[in-house]
Amino acid sequence: MTGVARNMAKKHGHYCKVCGEYKSNESFSGSGHAAHICKKCAALPAAQRSEKMILTKLWNLPWQLSTQQREWLRDLQNDSRPEVASAAKELYADRFPYAARNERKKQLHILHMEFTICGEVIDEYGDVCCESLCFTLDRKEHTVTLHRENRTMQNTLTEKDMHKLLNAIVNNYEVFCWEDDYDLADTADTDDLWEGKWEVESPDEPEAPEEPAYEDSPSWKVSVRYTNGEAQEMCGYDDLPDRVNELALELLALFEDEPDLEDDESHGKFEPDVR
Repeated sequence: MTGVARNMAKKHGHYCKVCGEYKSNESFSGSGHAAHICKKCAALPAAQRSEKMILTKLWNLPWQLSTQQREWLRDLQNDSRPEVASAAKELYADRFPYAARNERKKQLHILHMEFTICGEVIDEYGDVCCESLCFTLDRKEHTVTLHRENRTMQNTLTEKDMHKLLNAIVNNYEVFCWEDDYDLADTADTDDLWEGKWEVESPDEPEAPEEPAYEDSPSWKVSVRYTNGEAQEMCGYDDLPDRVNELALELLALFEDEPDLEDDESHGKFEPDVR
C-alpha cells in the first residue's frame, strides 16, 4: 500500500465515542483522551452525555449484528428516553422487518370473530363461484357457525381444534395485519375523495339513478375481538385477497356434508309410528 492510500484509509484525529466525531488531540484532555470523550462532550450533564453516547453507538451499529448486539438493540426499544427508544425501534424494524409482527402474534388471541364474504371465491381447482357467506367463530363455545343464503350450519370443535384454528387465523393468515397489508385505509380515503368530487361538479344536473346496493357493499368484511380487549373491524371492496380467499375456503371445508340446523331440529323430533 502506498503512502497516499494509507493516508486515505486512516482517519485523522482522535475519536469521541459520545458525539461520534474525529477531533484533534487538542480537543481532548488527558483523561478524556484515554476515555475517548472530547472536552465539549465531557462538559455535558452526565445524563445527556450518556444518552448521546448511546445514540451514537446505535447509529453506528453494523448491518449484521451479533446475538449480543441484537439483544441490546431489542431491549432499547423499551428505553425510558424517547429519542433512544425511537431510534432503536427504527433500526430494529429495518434489520428485522417481521420481528414486530411476530411479537404482536404472541399478544393476540381471538375471542370472537365474524367473517363475511360477498363476492367471487376461487377454489383450489381455480373455479370461480359467487358466494354470500357469514362465519361466526366463538372461542368460549368452540363453535363455527355458517350462514349461507337461507341456510344456517354449525360445527362444534374440540377445545384443542378450536384453539388451533384461531391461532392459525392470527399466525398464518395474519388477520390483524390485513388493514395495513391491503391498504384499506387508503382505499377508503380515495373513495371519499371521489364521492365529494362528483357532488361538487354536477350540482345542477339531474341525479343519476341509484346503482344496486350490492355494488356498494364490501366484498369481504371481518370483525375481531381479542382476549386482551383489543378489537378490529376491516372490509375491502375489490377482489378477495389471497389470504381472505384461502381463509374462506378453509372455513367452508369445515361444513362439508354438514346438515342444516333446521334439518337437525326436524330430525330430532319424535315421529309416531303410524300403521
